Amino acid sequence: MSKKTLNLTIEESIKVRAKRIAKSRGISVSQLVEQAIIREEDPEEFTPEPGSGVEQLMNAIPESQKLDNYNYKKLKLEALRKKYDL
Repeated sequence: MSKKTLNLTIEESIKVRAKRIAKSRGISVSQLVEQAIIREEDPEEFTPEPGSGVEQLMNAIPESQKLDNYNYKKLKLEALRKKYDL
């Protein structure tokens, strides 16, 4: 996916806050804006930060084994039943 430049006109105080938030998260203001838009558009979709441990872990799982819609409680119950032969 190619990146394009976008110029924004915002209040100075918002710019300062955006830089402070991005710095505290160890990301750029551009990444901060990208993440905010993704969350706004589809808050249920989880997208790990690029280069994070979570992203590396997700990339280690083959696509064929990833689940789109899963019920954590059901999966846990099934795993426990299998583990304890219930």
